[in-house]
Amino acid sequence: MTVPREYFTGDYLKFTRLYSRLEVREELPQPGIQEKVIRCIWNDQLFKTRELRTTEGEKLEILFPGYWNFGSGPDFAKAIVKVDGKTIQGDVELHVYSTDWKSHNHSGNPDYDNVVLHVFMWKGRGKRPSSNPPRPSPRLPGAHIFELELKSFLKKGLLELDEQLDFDNYPVINKFNYGRCHEPLAKLSREKMAFLLSAAGDARINIKMNRFHDRVILYGYEQTFHEGVAEALGYPNNKKPFQALAERVPIAELKNLLPVQMKDNERVLHVQAILFGVSGLLNSRFSDPDAVAPGGKDYFSSLFRFWEKYKDRFPKTLSDAGVWRLGGIRPANYPYRRIAALSRLVVRHWRRGMFADYIDLLKSAISISGDKGYTMPPATARKIERFFCVESPDYWSDHYSPNGKKLSRPQQVLGPDRSREITVNIAIPIGLIYARAGKSTSLEAALGFLFQSGKSPAENKQVRFMKQYILGDRKDMVQLLSSDKQTQGLMQVYQDFCAQNENNCTRCPFPRIVGEYFA
Repeated sequence: MTVPREYFTGDYLKFTRLYSRLEVREELPQPGIQEKVIRCIWNDQLFKTRELRTTEGEKLEILFPGYWNFGSGPDFAKAIVKVDGKTIQGDVELHVYSTDWKSHNHSGNPDYDNVVLHVFMWKGRGKRPSSNPPRPSPRLPGAHIFELELKSFLKKGLLELDEQLDFDNYPVINKFNYGRCHEPLAKLSREKMAFLLSAAGDARINIKMNRFHDRVILYGYEQTFHEGVAEALGYPNNKKPFQALAERVPIAELKNLLPVQMKDNERVLHVQAILFGVSGLLNSRFSDPDAVAPGGKDYFSSLFRFWEKYKDRFPKTLSDAGVWRLGGIRPANYPYRRIAALSRLVVRHWRRGMFADYIDLLKSAISISGDKGYTMPPATARKIERFFCVESPDYWSDHYSPNGKKLSRPQQVLGPDRSREITVNIAIPIGLIYARAGKSTSLEAALGFLFQSGKSPAENKQVRFMKQYILGDRKDMVQLLSSDKQTQGLMQVYQDFCAQNENNCTRCPFPRIVGEYFA
Protein backbone atom coordinates (compact mmCIF):
# COMPACT_ATOMS: atom_id res chain seq x y z
CA MET A 1 0.00 0.00 0.00
CA THR A 2 1.07 3.57 -0.57
CA VAL A 3 0.50 6.85 1.20
CA PRO A 4 -0.03 10.30 -0.36
CA ARG A 5 3.02 12.34 -1.17
CA GLU A 6 1.91 15.00 1.32
CA TYR A 7 1.57 13.90 4.93
CA PHE A 8 0.08 15.66 7.96
CA THR A 9 -1.19 18.70 6.07
CA GLY A 10 -2.05 22.04 7.64
CA ASP A 11 -5.30 22.53 5.69
CA TYR A 12 -7.60 22.24 8.68
CA LEU A 13 -5.42 24.55 10.77
CA LYS A 14 -5.69 27.20 8.03
CA PHE A 15 -9.46 26.82 8.16
CA THR A 16 -9.63 27.17 11.95
CA ARG A 17 -7.39 30.25 11.84
CA LEU A 18 -9.78 31.78 9.30
CA TYR A 19 -12.70 30.85 11.55
CA SER A 20 -10.96 32.46 14.53
CA ARG A 21 -10.54 35.73 12.65
CA LEU A 22 -14.12 35.81 11.40
CA GLU A 23 -15.94 34.59 14.47
CA VAL A 24 -16.21 36.32 17.85
CA ARG A 25 -16.44 33.40 20.26
CA GLU A 26 -18.52 33.61 23.37
CA GLU A 27 -16.28 34.08 26.37
CA LEU A 28 -15.57 30.71 27.93
CA PRO A 29 -15.79 30.06 31.67
CA GLN A 30 -12.73 31.01 33.66
CA PRO A 31 -10.63 28.23 35.22
CA GLY A 32 -12.64 26.42 37.85
CA ILE A 33 -15.76 24.32 37.71
CA GLN A 34 -17.66 24.60 34.46
CA GLU A 35 -21.37 24.18 33.96
CA LYS A 36 -20.81 21.02 31.95
CA VAL A 37 -19.42 19.38 35.10
CA ILE A 38 -22.76 20.05 36.81
CA ARG A 39 -24.54 18.48 33.84
CA CYS A 40 -22.42 15.33 34.07
CA ILE A 41 -23.03 15.06 37.81
CA TRP A 42 -26.77 15.50 37.27
CA ASN A 43 -26.93 13.08 34.34
CA ASP A 44 -25.27 10.29 36.36
CA GLN A 45 -26.95 11.32 39.62
CA LEU A 46 -23.63 11.44 41.48
CA PHE A 47 -25.16 12.63 44.71
CA LYS A 48 -27.04 11.21 47.67
CA THR A 49 -30.42 10.88 46.01
CA ARG A 50 -32.25 9.60 49.09
CA GLU A 51 -31.28 12.61 51.19
CA LEU A 52 -32.19 15.42 48.79
CA ARG A 53 -33.96 18.50 50.08
CA THR A 54 -34.89 21.67 48.22
CA THR A 55 -33.60 25.00 49.48
CA GLU A 56 -36.91 25.37 51.33
CA GLY A 57 -36.56 21.99 53.01
CA GLU A 58 -39.01 19.94 50.93
CA LYS A 59 -38.16 16.28 50.38
CA LEU A 60 -37.00 15.82 46.79
CA GLU A 61 -36.86 12.59 44.76
CA ILE A 62 -35.50 12.32 41.22
CA LEU A 63 -37.58 9.77 39.31
CA PHE A 64 -36.03 10.62 35.93
CA PRO A 65 -33.28 13.27 35.42
CA GLY A 66 -34.50 14.15 31.93
CA TYR A 67 -32.94 14.12 28.46
CA TRP A 68 -29.68 16.00 27.97
CA ASN A 69 -30.61 18.97 25.76
CA PHE A 70 -28.08 20.07 23.13
CA GLY A 71 -30.16 22.93 21.77
CA SER A 72 -31.49 26.15 23.24
CA GLY A 73 -33.46 26.17 26.46
CA PRO A 74 -33.06 24.24 29.72
CA ASP A 75 -30.21 21.75 30.17
CA PHE A 76 -32.45 18.70 30.69
CA ALA A 77 -35.91 18.21 29.23
CA LYS A 78 -38.90 16.17 30.41
CA ALA A 79 -37.53 15.30 33.84
CA ILE A 80 -39.78 13.74 36.48
CA VAL A 81 -39.32 14.68 40.14
CA LYS A 82 -41.32 14.24 43.31
CA VAL A 83 -41.52 17.09 45.84
CA ASP A 84 -43.01 16.20 49.23
CA GLY A 85 -44.72 13.24 47.61
CA LYS A 86 -46.18 15.16 44.65
CA THR A 87 -44.99 14.03 41.20
CA ILE A 88 -44.05 16.85 38.81
CA GLN A 89 -42.85 16.67 35.21
CA GLY A 90 -40.92 19.43 33.47
CA ASP A 91 -37.48 20.76 32.59
CA VAL A 92 -34.35 21.15 34.72
CA GLU A 93 -31.91 24.06 34.44
CA LEU A 94 -28.41 23.76 35.92
CA HIS A 95 -25.89 26.43 36.92
CA VAL A 96 -22.70 26.77 38.88
CA TYR A 97 -24.20 29.53 41.06
CA SER A 98 -27.82 30.26 41.94
CA THR A 99 -27.43 33.85 40.73
CA ASP A 100 -26.68 32.64 37.19
CA TRP A 101 -30.43 32.27 36.61
CA LYS A 102 -30.89 36.01 36.95
CA SER A 103 -27.68 36.97 35.12
CA HIS A 104 -28.74 34.77 32.17
CA ASN A 105 -32.19 36.42 32.17
CA HIS A 106 -34.03 33.11 32.11
CA SER A 107 -37.11 34.60 33.76
CA GLY A 108 -37.70 36.69 30.67
CA ASN A 109 -37.17 33.82 28.23
CA PRO A 110 -40.27 31.76 27.36
CA ASP A 111 -38.05 28.76 26.58
CA TYR A 112 -37.72 28.34 30.35
CA ASP A 113 -41.42 28.49 31.18
CA ASN A 114 -41.55 24.72 31.74
CA VAL A 115 -38.65 24.59 34.23
CA VAL A 116 -39.71 22.87 37.45
CA LEU A 117 -36.30 22.51 39.10
CA HIS A 118 -33.30 24.86 39.23
CA VAL A 119 -30.13 22.99 40.27
CA PHE A 120 -26.88 24.75 41.20
CA MET A 121 -23.68 23.93 43.04
CA TRP A 122 -23.54 27.01 45.28
CA LYS A 123 -25.78 29.87 46.32
CA GLY A 124 -24.53 33.32 45.41
CA ARG A 125 -21.22 33.70 43.60
CA GLY A 126 -17.93 33.05 45.35
CA LYS A 127 -19.18 33.91 48.82
CA ARG A 128 -17.97 32.04 51.86
CA PRO A 129 -20.80 30.30 53.73
CA SER A 130 -21.78 31.99 56.97
CA SER A 131 -21.40 30.13 60.24
CA ASN A 132 -25.06 31.02 60.82
CA PRO A 133 -26.58 30.58 57.37
CA PRO A 134 -29.77 32.47 56.65
CA ARG A 135 -33.05 30.74 56.06
CA PRO A 136 -33.43 29.25 52.56
CA SER A 137 -33.85 31.88 49.89
CA PRO A 138 -37.28 32.20 48.26
CA ARG A 139 -37.99 30.41 45.04
CA LEU A 140 -37.26 32.00 41.71
CA PRO A 141 -40.01 34.00 40.00
CA GLY A 142 -42.73 31.50 39.13
CA ALA A 143 -44.19 29.36 41.89
CA HIS A 144 -43.65 26.16 39.91
CA ILE A 145 -39.85 26.31 40.18
CA PHE A 146 -38.07 24.53 43.04
CA GLU A 147 -34.36 24.90 43.81
CA LEU A 148 -31.67 22.40 44.77
CA GLU A 149 -28.19 23.29 46.03
CA LEU A 150 -26.00 20.28 45.22
CA LYS A 151 -22.86 20.93 47.27
CA SER A 152 -24.05 19.22 50.46
CA PHE A 153 -25.35 16.12 48.68
CA LEU A 154 -22.36 15.07 46.53
CA LYS A 155 -21.18 11.50 47.02
CA LYS A 156 -17.57 12.66 46.61
CA GLY A 157 -15.71 15.95 46.59
CA LEU A 158 -15.60 17.97 43.39
CA LEU A 159 -11.83 17.53 43.02
CA GLU A 160 -12.18 13.77 43.38
CA LEU A 161 -15.01 13.68 40.84
CA ASP A 162 -12.95 15.82 38.49
CA GLU A 163 -10.07 13.32 38.68
CA GLN A 164 -12.25 10.23 38.28
CA LEU A 165 -14.56 11.37 35.47
CA ASP A 166 -13.36 12.35 32.02
CA PHE A 167 -15.70 15.35 31.72
CA ASP A 168 -14.16 16.50 28.44
CA ASN A 169 -15.23 13.25 26.75
CA TYR A 170 -18.62 13.04 28.37
CA PRO A 171 -21.38 13.85 25.91
CA VAL A 172 -24.63 11.94 26.34
CA ILE A 173 -27.52 11.96 23.91
CA ASN A 174 -30.61 9.98 23.11
CA LYS A 175 -30.97 8.33 19.75
CA PHE A 176 -33.37 10.95 18.36
CA ASN A 177 -30.99 13.89 18.77
CA TYR A 178 -28.93 15.22 15.88
CA GLY A 179 -26.75 18.30 15.79
CA ARG A 180 -27.38 21.25 13.49
CA CYS A 181 -24.17 20.41 11.62
CA HIS A 182 -25.50 16.98 10.59
CA GLU A 183 -27.56 18.31 7.69
CA PRO A 184 -24.86 20.45 6.01
CA LEU A 185 -22.31 17.68 6.49
CA ALA A 186 -24.68 15.13 4.95
CA LYS A 187 -24.97 17.37 1.87
CA LEU A 188 -21.21 17.29 1.25
CA SER A 189 -19.86 14.87 -1.30
CA ARG A 190 -18.07 11.87 0.18
CA GLU A 191 -14.80 13.27 -1.19
CA LYS A 192 -15.21 16.62 0.58
CA MET A 193 -16.36 14.96 3.78
CA ALA A 194 -13.33 12.64 3.69
CA PHE A 195 -11.08 15.66 3.07
CA LEU A 196 -12.54 17.49 6.08
CA LEU A 197 -12.03 14.50 8.42
CA SER A 198 -8.53 13.76 7.14
CA ALA A 199 -7.43 17.38 7.38
CA ALA A 200 -8.79 17.60 10.93
CA GLY A 201 -6.96 14.37 11.78
CA ASP A 202 -3.69 15.83 10.52
CA ALA A 203 -4.33 18.94 12.60
CA ARG A 204 -4.85 16.82 15.71
CA ILE A 205 -1.42 15.23 15.25
CA ASN A 206 0.17 18.65 14.74
CA ILE A 207 -1.45 19.87 17.96
CA LYS A 208 -0.20 16.81 19.86
CA MET A 209 3.24 17.34 18.33
CA ASN A 210 3.36 20.91 19.63
CA ARG A 211 2.53 19.64 23.10
CA PHE A 212 5.71 17.52 23.21
CA HIS A 213 8.04 19.87 21.36
CA ASP A 214 9.37 21.83 24.33
CA ARG A 215 9.91 18.70 26.42
CA VAL A 216 11.98 17.17 23.62
CA ILE A 217 14.20 20.27 23.65
CA LEU A 218 14.56 20.20 27.44
CA TYR A 219 14.83 16.46 28.14
CA GLY A 220 15.54 14.71 24.85
CA TYR A 221 13.59 12.20 22.81
CA GLU A 222 14.05 9.15 25.03
CA GLN A 223 12.85 10.77 28.26
CA THR A 224 9.95 12.54 26.53
CA PHE A 225 8.93 9.25 24.90
CA HIS A 226 9.21 7.49 28.27
CA GLU A 227 6.97 10.09 29.93
CA GLY A 228 4.45 10.03 27.09
CA VAL A 229 4.14 6.24 27.11
CA ALA A 230 3.75 6.27 30.89
CA GLU A 231 1.03 8.91 30.70
CA ALA A 232 -0.83 6.88 28.07
CA LEU A 233 -0.66 3.82 30.33
CA GLY A 234 -2.54 5.82 32.94
CA TYR A 235 -5.57 6.40 30.73
CA PRO A 236 -8.26 7.22 31.72
CA ASN A 237 -7.97 8.02 35.44
CA ASN A 238 -4.26 7.82 36.27
CA LYS A 239 -2.52 9.89 33.60
CA LYS A 240 -1.17 12.49 36.02
CA PRO A 241 0.38 10.06 38.55
CA PHE A 242 1.89 7.99 35.74
CA GLN A 243 3.49 11.05 34.20
CA ALA A 244 4.77 12.12 37.62
CA LEU A 245 6.21 8.63 38.12
CA ALA A 246 8.09 8.78 34.81
CA GLU A 247 9.43 12.24 35.66
CA ARG A 248 10.68 11.09 39.07
CA VAL A 249 12.28 7.94 37.64
CA PRO A 250 14.08 9.14 34.49
CA ILE A 251 15.46 6.57 32.08
CA ALA A 252 18.99 7.93 32.52
CA GLU A 253 18.75 7.51 36.31
CA LEU A 254 17.66 3.89 35.96
CA LYS A 255 20.58 3.11 33.68
CA ASN A 256 23.02 4.73 36.09
CA LEU A 257 21.70 2.71 39.03
CA LEU A 258 21.51 -0.79 37.62
CA PRO A 259 24.61 -2.85 36.78
CA VAL A 260 25.41 -3.31 33.11
CA GLN A 261 25.86 -7.05 33.51
CA MET A 262 22.44 -8.24 34.61
CA LYS A 263 19.99 -10.70 33.09
CA ASP A 264 16.78 -9.21 31.79
CA ASN A 265 14.51 -11.11 34.19
CA GLU A 266 16.50 -9.82 37.14
CA ARG A 267 16.62 -6.30 35.70
CA VAL A 268 12.81 -6.32 35.36
CA LEU A 269 12.48 -7.04 39.09
CA HIS A 270 14.82 -4.15 39.97
CA VAL A 271 12.97 -1.71 37.70
CA GLN A 272 9.60 -2.84 39.04
CA ALA A 273 10.81 -2.45 42.62
CA ILE A 274 11.89 1.14 41.89
CA LEU A 275 8.70 2.08 40.03
CA PHE A 276 6.39 0.46 42.56
CA GLY A 277 8.41 2.03 45.37
CA VAL A 278 8.37 5.54 43.94
CA SER A 279 4.67 5.17 43.08
CA GLY A 280 3.85 4.70 46.75
CA LEU A 281 1.92 1.53 45.92
CA LEU A 282 4.57 -0.80 47.31
CA ASN A 283 4.21 0.36 50.91
CA SER A 284 0.50 1.15 50.78
CA ARG A 285 -0.89 -1.82 48.85
CA PHE A 286 1.79 -4.51 49.19
CA SER A 287 2.76 -3.79 52.79
CA ASP A 288 2.12 -7.35 54.01
CA PRO A 289 3.68 -9.96 51.69
CA ASP A 290 1.87 -12.69 53.65
CA ALA A 291 -1.50 -11.21 52.64
CA VAL A 292 -0.92 -11.34 48.91
CA ALA A 293 -2.46 -13.93 46.62
CA PRO A 294 -0.98 -17.44 46.61
CA GLY A 295 2.14 -17.61 44.49
CA GLY A 296 3.01 -13.97 44.98
CA LYS A 297 4.87 -14.06 48.29
CA ASP A 298 8.34 -14.60 46.81
CA TYR A 299 7.74 -12.01 44.12
CA PHE A 300 6.64 -9.27 46.52
CA SER A 301 9.39 -10.14 49.00
CA SER A 302 11.90 -9.54 46.18
CA LEU A 303 10.34 -6.17 45.40
CA PHE A 304 10.65 -5.07 49.02
CA ARG A 305 14.25 -6.29 49.21
CA PHE A 306 15.31 -4.42 46.08
CA TRP A 307 13.40 -1.26 47.01
CA GLU A 308 15.22 -1.16 50.33
CA LYS A 309 18.42 -0.93 48.31
CA TYR A 310 17.27 1.98 46.12
CA LYS A 311 14.82 4.00 48.20
CA ASP A 312 17.38 6.52 49.46
CA ARG A 313 18.03 7.52 45.84
CA PHE A 314 14.36 8.44 45.35
CA PRO A 315 13.24 10.51 48.35
CA LYS A 316 10.35 12.12 46.42
CA THR A 317 7.83 9.31 46.15
CA LEU A 318 4.14 9.58 45.37
CA SER A 319 3.64 8.81 49.04
CA ASP A 320 -0.09 9.44 49.06
CA ALA A 321 -1.46 6.29 47.47
CA GLY A 322 -4.76 8.13 47.17
CA VAL A 323 -3.43 9.74 43.99
CA TRP A 324 -4.01 6.39 42.26
CA ARG A 325 -7.61 5.85 41.13
CA LEU A 326 -9.06 2.38 40.79
CA GLY A 327 -12.72 3.36 40.69
CA GLY A 328 -14.42 3.43 37.32
CA ILE A 329 -11.75 1.46 35.42
CA ARG A 330 -11.57 -2.15 34.33
CA PRO A 331 -9.40 -4.36 36.59
CA ALA A 332 -7.20 -5.18 33.59
CA ASN A 333 -6.22 -1.49 33.52
CA TYR A 334 -5.29 -1.22 37.20
CA PRO A 335 -2.05 0.75 37.73
CA TYR A 336 -0.26 -2.34 39.13
CA ARG A 337 -0.36 -4.10 35.76
CA ARG A 338 0.43 -0.92 33.85
CA ILE A 339 3.53 -0.30 35.98
CA ALA A 340 4.57 -3.90 35.35
CA ALA A 341 4.11 -3.24 31.61
CA LEU A 342 6.18 -0.05 31.73
CA SER A 343 8.97 -1.93 33.51
CA ARG A 344 9.12 -4.55 30.79
CA LEU A 345 9.09 -1.95 28.02
CA VAL A 346 12.03 -0.19 29.66
CA VAL A 347 14.01 -3.43 29.96
CA ARG A 348 13.06 -4.64 26.48
CA HIS A 349 14.68 -1.52 25.01
CA TRP A 350 17.43 -1.18 27.59
CA ARG A 351 20.43 -1.14 25.27
CA ARG A 352 19.46 1.58 22.76
CA GLY A 353 16.24 3.06 24.15
CA MET A 354 12.55 2.70 23.38
CA PHE A 355 12.40 5.69 21.05
CA ALA A 356 15.56 4.71 19.17
CA ASP A 357 14.24 1.19 18.61
CA TYR A 358 10.90 2.57 17.43
CA ILE A 359 12.56 4.87 14.90
CA ASP A 360 14.75 2.02 13.61
CA LEU A 361 11.65 -0.13 13.12
CA LEU A 362 10.00 2.65 11.12
CA LYS A 363 13.07 3.13 8.95
CA SER A 364 13.21 -0.57 8.14
CA ALA A 365 9.49 -0.69 7.34
CA ILE A 366 9.26 1.99 4.65
CA SER A 367 10.48 1.66 1.09
CA ILE A 368 10.15 3.64 -2.13
CA SER A 369 8.89 2.18 -5.36
CA GLY A 370 9.23 4.32 -8.46
CA ASP A 371 6.11 6.28 -9.30
CA LYS A 372 4.16 4.70 -6.42
CA GLY A 373 6.16 6.63 -3.87
CA TYR A 374 6.71 5.31 -0.38
CA THR A 375 5.11 2.00 0.54
CA MET A 376 4.72 -0.13 3.65
CA PRO A 377 3.43 -3.72 3.68
CA PRO A 378 0.20 -4.03 5.73
CA ALA A 379 1.72 -6.84 7.80
CA THR A 380 4.59 -4.53 8.75
CA ALA A 381 2.17 -1.79 9.77
CA ARG A 382 0.36 -4.23 12.04
CA LYS A 383 3.68 -5.23 13.59
CA ILE A 384 4.54 -1.60 14.35
CA GLU A 385 1.09 -1.03 15.84
CA ARG A 386 1.85 -3.84 18.30
CA PHE A 387 5.21 -2.35 19.26
CA PHE A 388 4.02 -1.58 22.80
CA CYS A 389 2.27 -4.91 23.48
CA VAL A 390 3.69 -6.61 26.56
CA GLU A 391 3.60 -10.17 27.81
CA SER A 392 4.54 -10.41 31.46
CA PRO A 393 5.51 -13.97 32.41
CA ASP A 394 5.29 -13.24 36.12
CA TYR A 395 2.69 -12.59 38.82
CA TRP A 396 0.87 -9.91 36.78
CA SER A 397 0.10 -12.14 33.82
CA ASP A 398 -2.64 -13.87 35.80
CA HIS A 399 -3.51 -11.35 38.54
CA TYR A 400 -5.17 -7.94 38.49
CA SER A 401 -4.19 -6.88 42.02
CA PRO A 402 -1.85 -7.90 44.88
CA ASN A 403 -4.47 -9.95 46.68
CA GLY A 404 -6.78 -10.77 43.80
CA LYS A 405 -7.84 -14.15 42.52
CA LYS A 406 -5.73 -15.91 39.95
CA LEU A 407 -7.11 -15.51 36.44
CA SER A 408 -8.25 -18.57 34.53
CA ARG A 409 -5.57 -17.96 31.89
CA PRO A 410 -2.62 -15.57 31.46
CA GLN A 411 -3.30 -12.20 29.84
CA GLN A 412 -1.13 -9.55 28.26
CA VAL A 413 -0.47 -6.65 30.62
CA LEU A 414 -0.56 -4.35 27.59
CA GLY A 415 -2.70 -5.41 24.64
CA PRO A 416 -3.04 -4.33 20.99
CA ASP A 417 -5.78 -1.74 21.54
CA ARG A 418 -3.76 0.19 24.12
CA SER A 419 -0.62 -0.23 21.99
CA ARG A 420 -2.43 1.39 19.10
CA GLU A 421 -3.64 4.25 21.30
CA ILE A 422 -0.03 4.89 22.34
CA THR A 423 1.00 4.81 18.69
CA VAL A 424 -1.51 7.50 17.73
CA ASN A 425 -1.27 9.75 20.78
CA ILE A 426 2.44 9.48 21.65
CA ALA A 427 4.60 7.70 19.08
CA ILE A 428 3.38 9.44 15.92
CA PRO A 429 3.54 13.02 17.31
CA ILE A 430 7.00 12.61 18.86
CA GLY A 431 8.18 10.67 15.83
CA LEU A 432 6.99 13.50 13.60
CA ILE A 433 9.04 16.00 15.60
CA TYR A 434 12.10 13.82 14.98
CA ALA A 435 11.31 13.31 11.28
CA ARG A 436 10.84 17.01 10.58
CA ALA A 437 13.90 17.99 12.61
CA GLY A 438 15.93 15.64 10.41
CA LYS A 439 13.99 16.55 7.25
CA SER A 440 13.27 12.86 6.71
CA THR A 441 10.40 12.46 4.25
CA SER A 442 10.69 8.67 4.49
CA LEU A 443 10.07 8.71 8.25
CA GLU A 444 7.19 11.15 7.85
CA ALA A 445 5.75 8.85 5.19
CA ALA A 446 6.01 5.87 7.56
CA LEU A 447 4.21 7.78 10.29
CA GLY A 448 1.58 8.93 7.80
CA PHE A 449 0.99 5.36 6.71
CA LEU A 450 0.52 4.20 10.30
CA PHE A 451 -1.97 6.98 10.93
CA GLN A 452 -4.17 5.99 8.02
CA SER A 453 -3.77 2.22 7.99
CA GLY A 454 -7.08 0.67 7.07
CA LYS A 455 -8.36 -0.72 10.33
CA SER A 456 -11.39 0.67 12.10
CA PRO A 457 -10.09 1.99 15.43
CA ALA A 458 -11.56 1.22 18.83
CA GLU A 459 -14.37 3.52 19.95
CA ASN A 460 -14.75 5.61 23.05
CA LYS A 461 -17.69 7.55 24.43
CA GLN A 462 -16.77 10.68 22.52
CA VAL A 463 -16.55 8.87 19.17
CA ARG A 464 -19.90 7.17 19.75
CA PHE A 465 -21.42 10.57 20.49
CA MET A 466 -20.00 12.10 17.31
CA LYS A 467 -21.11 9.20 15.13
CA GLN A 468 -24.67 9.64 16.33
CA TYR A 469 -24.96 13.38 16.88
CA ILE A 470 -22.93 14.69 13.94
CA LEU A 471 -22.95 11.83 11.43
CA GLY A 472 -26.49 10.75 12.29
CA ASP A 473 -25.24 7.15 12.48
CA ARG A 474 -25.66 7.05 8.71
CA LYS A 475 -23.80 4.09 7.26
CA ASP A 476 -22.40 6.01 4.28
CA MET A 477 -20.97 8.71 6.58
CA VAL A 478 -19.74 6.39 9.35
CA GLN A 479 -17.90 4.31 6.73
CA LEU A 480 -15.61 7.31 6.18
CA LEU A 481 -14.11 6.62 9.61
CA SER A 482 -11.90 3.98 8.06
CA SER A 483 -8.75 4.67 10.08
CA ASP A 484 -7.38 6.53 13.06
CA LYS A 485 -6.80 9.57 10.87
CA GLN A 486 -10.49 10.17 10.18
CA THR A 487 -11.60 9.22 13.69
CA GLN A 488 -9.06 11.58 15.24
CA GLY A 489 -10.31 14.23 12.83
CA LEU A 490 -13.86 13.77 14.09
CA MET A 491 -12.59 14.14 17.66
CA GLN A 492 -10.76 17.34 16.72
CA VAL A 493 -13.96 18.80 15.27
CA TYR A 494 -15.63 18.00 18.58
CA GLN A 495 -12.89 19.75 20.56
CA ASP A 496 -12.85 22.81 18.30
CA PHE A 497 -16.59 23.35 18.11
CA CYS A 498 -18.81 21.17 20.34
CA ALA A 499 -16.59 21.53 23.42
CA GLN A 500 -15.89 25.24 22.79
CA ASN A 501 -19.63 25.90 22.75
CA GLU A 502 -20.45 23.54 25.65
CA ASN A 503 -22.37 21.21 23.30
CA ASN A 504 -24.94 23.93 22.62
CA CYS A 505 -25.74 23.85 18.92
CA THR A 506 -27.41 27.25 18.92
CA ARG A 507 -24.10 28.94 19.75
CA CYS A 508 -21.98 26.89 17.35
CA PRO A 509 -20.85 28.43 14.03
CA PHE A 510 -19.73 25.08 12.55
CA PRO A 511 -22.94 24.37 10.54
CA ARG A 512 -22.66 27.72 8.76
CA ILE A 513 -18.93 27.39 8.20
CA VAL A 514 -19.28 23.90 6.70
CA GLY A 515 -21.48 25.40 4.02
CA GLU A 516 -19.23 28.41 3.42
CA TYR A 517 -15.82 26.70 3.52
CA PHE A 518 -16.31 23.08 2.43
CA ALA A 519 -19.44 22.94 0.27
